Amino acid sequence: MSCTKVFYALGTENSITTQENCAAVLDKVIGRVAEIENKMSAFKASSEISIIAANAGKRPVAVSDEVYKVLELALKISRSSGGAFDITVRPLTKLWAFGMGKNTVPKSSKIASAKNFVGYDSIELDSKNNTVFLKKAGTKLDLGGIAKGYAADEAKRLLTENGVKRALINFGGNVFALGSSFDGAPWKIGIQNPLSVRGETVLSIELSDKTVVTSAVNERFFIKGGRRYHHILNPLTGQPASSGLLSVSVIAESSMLADALSTAAFVLGAKDGVKLVRSYGAEAIFITDSGDILSSFEISHAA
Repeated sequence: MSCTKVFYALGTENSITTQENCAAVLDKVIGRVAEIENKMSAFKASSEISIIAANAGKRPVAVSDEVYKVLELALKISRSSGGAFDITVRPLTKLWAFGMGKNTVPKSSKIASAKNFVGYDSIELDSKNNTVFLKKAGTKLDLGGIAKGYAADEAKRLLTENGVKRALINFGGNVFALGSSFDGAPWKIGIQNPLSVRGETVLSIELSDKTVVTSAVNERFFIKGGRRYHHILNPLTGQPASSGLLSVSVIAESSMLADALSTAAFVLGAKDGVKLVRSYGAEAIFITDSGDILSSFEISHAA
């Protein structure tokens, strides 16, 4: 008999399904996700992320080990992606306000102004003192492209530590398949059609003890003048990424890693995206603007 919990956190609907009667364990997981949100949300004034931003250009801020860990990986991927992934993108995401019902394209002058405060090179980490300093006043952080992944990894850790051997974690597109499915076979995970409603898939993959994270144009978007404006911004242009892709799904052992890589690869495009993904020992599936489905294996051998 399976046990499923559905809850809202980190800006999305989340679900965890286990075969065992694990209601108490799932409550622990939900509590843990709430802790992560309270530390990493850009929308909570008391979060560590908001406190870092409030002290930008003023002083370093001491943070928890887990916030430091997430920022450390984020900065590493920012550097290796040439800024395609950049957690200082908050001034731009706030300006575009996807999901807030505005559905308006910001003026180019406002985008240019916001870009003045975007740049991962303004992040200064001090591992000795566990502090974070944003060197430029006005810089703000947005962990929307990595925090859900970290939360999924933590959910998997808690379930495992509490004896759960089979579970499916789905944190708004961040899916972690723990063990095998209830019939003993690998979990079958559908890859969403990026131009359709949630639930319609174009293919499925089999996973055991791995994660798949998808970044796609159908998650948060609006259409204006016949053009689709989606929420995956290119930090270098301030505009929705235009790289010839509709979606990227990254398969890895760490959901936090896959989360950041899927965003970076989407911004970079298939050719450079696959190089980045493979450099971290992960794999990816790309769906192009023309509807072609490409795997990282195929792309890596097509030169």
